[in-house]
Amino acid sequence: MKVVIIEDEPPAREKLAKFIGRYDRKIEITAQIESVRDTIDFLDKSPLPDLIFADIELLDGNVFRVFEDCKITCPIIFTTAYDQFLLQAFEQNGIAYLLKPFDFQKFTVAMQKFETLRNNFAPANNDFWHEIQTNFYQPKYKERFVIKTPKGIQLLETKQIAFIQMQNEIPFAFDATGNKFPLNDSLTMLEKLLDSKQFFRLNRSEIVNLNFIENLKPDFQDRLVVSLRNLKVKLVSSINRTPELRKWLENQ
Repeated sequence: MKVVIIEDEPPAREKLAKFIGRYDRKIEITAQIESVRDTIDFLDKSPLPDLIFADIELLDGNVFRVFEDCKITCPIIFTTAYDQFLLQAFEQNGIAYLLKPFDFQKFTVAMQKFETLRNNFAPANNDFWHEIQTNFYQPKYKERFVIKTPKGIQLLETKQIAFIQMQNEIPFAFDATGNKFPLNDSLTMLEKLLDSKQFFRLNRSEIVNLNFIENLKPDFQDRLVVSLRNLKVKLVSSINRTPELRKWLENQ
């Protein structure tokens, strides 16, 4: 089992690492990260762990900024000195909320909750958080966007979108002819609004429509280069998203 610790206070990191080793010496801590920026960089280049321990207020801001740039499907145990983020934590894959200073007994309760969820939902591959979410709700996906232009209001059907790409911190939807349209929602919100059977987030800045993919070719570090029909565009999947992309393509 592999875990990642996101914590900017050295004493808190050491205590958490000590608790992890005390609980189970077989658990591997693959990374200890101090900032939002380094967390985003790590998740963009590395496979997701089985579990994340995350403080909330970090050196360069709030950890919830990470969720705006990265798709995280593994569960998270939040460790923080603040209680006002409780609801927000459970909206972002949180399965436990440990208020500092917490002892080993409370840490153990959180770990036992993690193990119970893992064993009950998906013991074969540990990808249980997706199954938890799937079992609790069936979302209604967006069918069209209202685009405001200098010439008036235009309706853009989601099925016409070939891909979405961030440019200067603004998400643009591109259609089959290469025309682009600015969207108001963040990329993370768009990922939730669009049908996951049709759209896939390749990396921090791009979402692709399955129906427009022409071919995929291997790239360095097991990434995939995605070519689109009738468009001179090549998109590249991030390392941590590539395994899920392969699985997504096989299941469609």
